[in-house]
Amino acid sequence: RRATEIAAMPPRAKKITDAFKAQKASAVAAHGKAKAQVVTIANDDDDDAKLEEDLHELKTFDLTMKYGPCIGLTRLERFDRAEAHGLSPPKKVLEIIHRRGDDAKWTECLWHGTRIT
Repeated sequence: RRATEIAAMPPRAKKITDAFKAQKASAVAAHGKAKAQVVTIANDDDDDAKLEEDLHELKTFDLTMKYGPCIGLTRLERFDRAEAHGLSPPKKVLEIIHRRGDDAKWTECLWHGTRIT
């Protein structure tokens, strides 16, 4: 266009998009994926922390002689026995055992599978 035509045109209304640099859709999508990966990693760290906290709680229960011996009993059996004798074992232990399932790591005492000679 010629300079006179441009000068005669009414001023264009400013748009919000004028203030921001245009981005390709692929760049925007890649940024979103990177954000999702960061969130996933953070959730994994949270899961690891919860796992360690649960294991610590169960090991503490195993090593607290107030609830009786733990050799030869599952954690659930020991919890039930301690509760039957009025020893008030921590309810968190019972919750962890039920939440974590049937894996021996969660149901058996700290000394399970250890040979004593």
